[in-house]
Amino acid sequence: MNEIQSAILVESAAQWLENPSGITAFDLARKFGISNEDACQEVEALCEAGYGTMNRDAEFVQLSFDLEKSQGGFTHTPIRTHVFFPSKQVLADAFYKSDLPRQKLPEYVVRLHLGAHQYGLVHFNEEVLSRYFDHPETYEIEDSLSGGSISTCSGVSEGSHLYVRYGKCRLHSGRIAVSAIYKDLSLMGSSEQRYWHAHEIVDPSLDASDRNFQIFLSRTYEGAWVNYPDPIGNLLAELVVTNSTLSPAELFTRTENVHLRMPVEQTYKSYCDCASELYKVVGPDALSQSTLKKLLQERCGLSQQDFLHQETKRPLSSLQLLAMLESKLGIPNALCGPLKKVGQLRVDADHKVLEPEAEGRSYSNDFANLCDDLKNGLFSVRAALSA
Repeated sequence: MNEIQSAILVESAAQWLENPSGITAFDLARKFGISNEDACQEVEALCEAGYGTMNRDAEFVQLSFDLEKSQGGFTHTPIRTHVFFPSKQVLADAFYKSDLPRQKLPEYVVRLHLGAHQYGLVHFNEEVLSRYFDHPETYEIEDSLSGGSISTCSGVSEGSHLYVRYGKCRLHSGRIAVSAIYKDLSLMGSSEQRYWHAHEIVDPSLDASDRNFQIFLSRTYEGAWVNYPDPIGNLLAELVVTNSTLSPAELFTRTENVHLRMPVEQTYKSYCDCASELYKVVGPDALSQSTLKKLLQERCGLSQQDFLHQETKRPLSSLQLLAMLESKLGIPNALCGPLKKVGQLRVDADHKVLEPEAEGRSYSNDFANLCDDLKNGLFSVRAALSA
């Protein structure tokens, strides 16, 4: 290795420790007073010797401005040069020779210093999200089957600021992994980085055929204009549309619940708890009896006497009224069927002692299917009423 090559390694490593990115041979040429062509040759030699990698013949445009001829504006000069990335061994040598190790930097900052790609992905157990779902007063969360983002609410102290994008990918085991970008992880506070590191999956076996994860990759890395599949959001939207169709009456008295989320702690107990929150939005307590009776009277020709149980003469429940409406509309169990399933899960959540044992599966898809069944059932009711 000649003197200029040694200097290039020192300079590229020093710049990486300041900002983890490559350095152009053109910048190296200006730094060491050599031509761009000579700098490119030195970079090629370093790469051949295993001291780094490069993007060959990258094209840039240099902007210059002559203060004495300001009317001429900017001058655009095209440049073709190499972009050099020092090897992880070079970066490790530079890192441990510096004073950075004594600063006790957090995990993902250190990894960037040691050569991790800013936009590389790190994979975690899905349970890492539970900390944020449990505190809707502190965090704003956009969640879906493909992924989402977490950010702190306005008014939270400066030191608690958080923003992280994440994706979701199915593992070959059937469970779901959460994937976050190194750059976002490195901007977290030390305690947050320790929390995420504790949930990291060292060697995940990702299912490359997972369509939801492909959508995340397309949006994140290719800038594709794609929507994430959001079963909860779709269901809540259908509730709003149904109410607007019946306006000024409302079939559902609630159309949102800040505690409603997908199960991320992979236990049957978590699944039931999430179903219990879902029940608060679509269950009998959220159904308007007055609207159901009005529909049965005006659309189906029933009377108040029909709303009493034939034997006990007690008023029918909201669910019984809904079942009667579905039967009259010719769509029996369209909505009542999935509602009964949610109701049973709610009973298990509230009245059974469920051990929080982890299982080798993900309940996210089960919950998503439950939301889809409810949305489809609600759509069927709305369509029948509009016919």
